Amino acid sequence: MSGLRGAYVTGVRSVRKVVDRTGLLDRLEQSESPKARHVRTLFSIFDAEEMVRMDLAWWSYPAMERVDEFLSNRPDARIFEYGAGASTVWLARRAGRIDSVEHDTNWAESVKEMLAADTTGNAKLHVVPPTVATAETTVRSGRVGHTDLDFANYVSTIDEVGGPFDLVVVDGRARIDAFRRALDHLADDGVVVFDNIRRKRYWDVLSAMPGLRIELLKGGTPTLPYPTTTGLIWRD
Repeated sequence: MSGLRGAYVTGVRSVRKVVDRTGLLDRLEQSESPKARHVRTLFSIFDAEEMVRMDLAWWSYPAMERVDEFLSNRPDARIFEYGAGASTVWLARRAGRIDSVEHDTNWAESVKEMLAADTTGNAKLHVVPPTVATAETTVRSGRVGHTDLDFANYVSTIDEVGGPFDLVVVDGRARIDAFRRALDHLADDGVVVFDNIRRKRYWDVLSAMPGLRIELLKGGTPTLPYPTTTGLIWRD
């Protein structure tokens, strides 16, 4: 976590200790105002368990609404997800089956606990840590601190599970490679949810790929004081 982000998180958590005693968080959470409920989430930065309790995924609100609508007509939907977390539980509540792959073994233990407490056995977590990269490595992550790792096994987990999938979420590591692999397993009318799609290393590639229809859904995002953009992508 960067110094600035770490300072922000520490500051929010310090303020929360005071606010908790006032009952304000409960009032915000129970409010009918979307703005008030969003303010409530700001006190839950990096708290996946609270996001699960509030039934939130860590995408923009417009994206959550569109995906919720998409899945409402597909109660038996099959989903594959790159990058597990609160969204895994959120999706499991709305789908017939979800397989999620996670590279971080420590974080995966927390996700397992959330799934065990909340779902009815329709979610499976695949824990696939990266290996040390070699000269032959072709699947890497552009994230700082991860560029010397090989994510080939992580990305290919979708091959082992096997599609077709009604929805694929790309919100983990090696996202461009994961997206390309996801297209091979996407149902004819399926959609890919690509979070943080406007990051330069993603957008420069995706915007130049032929045969795609991309919908950019920018808006407020749970726990964050600024908007983000989540993309929905269909084969054209």
